[in-house]
Amino acid sequence: MLFAAALLALAAAAPVIEGVPGVVILDPAVTAQSRIMAQRLTRAGYATLVVRSDPVAAASTLRRRPGVRADDIAIIGYGNGASSVLATVAERYDLDVAERPIFRSAIAVDPNCARGYGDWTGSVPPRASGSSGAPHGGGPAPGLFRNATPLLIVGGRGACRELARYSYAHEYFVDYVSTNSYAATVAFITQNAEYSVVTFSSSQDGTRLIGELTVPDVASPVRVVIISPGTAGIEGFSFWERPWARRLLDLGYASLIVDSYTARHSSWKNHWRIDPRTVKARDLLDARAYLAAQPFARANSIGLLGRSSGGTAVLAAIVGPSQAPFAAAVADYGYCQLAYGAWPGGTPAPSASIAYRTSVPLLIQVGANDTTVSAAACRALVASARDAGEHIDLVVYPNVGHRFDAGVVETPGSTVRASEQRIASFIEAHLPLSP
Repeated sequence: MLFAAALLALAAAAPVIEGVPGVVILDPAVTAQSRIMAQRLTRAGYATLVVRSDPVAAASTLRRRPGVRADDIAIIGYGNGASSVLATVAERYDLDVAERPIFRSAIAVDPNCARGYGDWTGSVPPRASGSSGAPHGGGPAPGLFRNATPLLIVGGRGACRELARYSYAHEYFVDYVSTNSYAATVAFITQNAEYSVVTFSSSQDGTRLIGELTVPDVASPVRVVIISPGTAGIEGFSFWERPWARRLLDLGYASLIVDSYTARHSSWKNHWRIDPRTVKARDLLDARAYLAAQPFARANSIGLLGRSSGGTAVLAAIVGPSQAPFAAAVADYGYCQLAYGAWPGGTPAPSASIAYRTSVPLLIQVGANDTTVSAAACRALVASARDAGEHIDLVVYPNVGHRFDAGVVETPGSTVRASEQRIASFIEAHLPLSP
């Protein structure tokens, strides 16, 4: 789980990203360590601001500076400021209204992790829950440090390592390194600065949608993949959605992660209340309409990629015999047991009359041991489609469960790599290069 300290190159996205990222450095004592970090980051092209207190106000100050990206402000904390960073980014389970995080990424150098922050009480609870980080109605796991801001803890006592390990296992991005390193700091900030936050119109009254857009720095229009997140929402983006955005960028694609949750101010505990087959599926169609009007996008080469409830939204967005406006779709452990169009859900015997129908090339992946999504239902759905003369690609991976490729469960690396390669190959085969 330890963070790799390789310095990642920041991908320029000229059609979207303008200005430079900002960094708030919180150090009540304004030590030489924080001053040197500010100097090095400034030379590296970041806008920096060293403050003794009130990092939120400092972020607002940076955003008002000409040439600074308003959507990309990181925070680094030293001394007592490191503990203040943890307090600033902690998200309680009982939060009623969610807002987009103030900071793009956060780094705490030698914080005191043996005290309370949100639901974290200073140590892993004696009977630690093994439940998923995603809210499926089972209630909260006790004592979790919840955060929607990716957090890197540098040093600190043993409690910091425990905090990071326990939160990471529940799909919260808290990472840990034992010693301070400028390269690790810059790599972490850079990795989380590759996308631009955009807003676009919704067909649903009272909503303006939010997305994380990543565009390669090329002159000609590119193929685009809309990424449909799971129920964990922005808290889980760092495990599957953002890595897929980076992976697609390396392959020459643009991507848009659709945030259906904070756009509706839905707190983590209420994510499951947003219906993927209606609300989130409609969001995908709205995202497609937004992208088709952008000069960087090939309007006939827009695909879908979703996991868990995001895969459910994908299955709902493309269902039907009529031509859907997407070039291809991937549903990674989407809920095959639910009803879609003529498909009644469950595991009925194959029949053309109840077949799941779509005009879009579709890949479904699921773990054989998934207790959230029924692999048997996925097999039945695909069998009925094939009985009706339609072909859907299905891969069932043995000995793995839900979220098997999201980096937070014990899955063989070979299985994860095979899954990633299969998705990439499927997208490459079905998203056309021609205008």
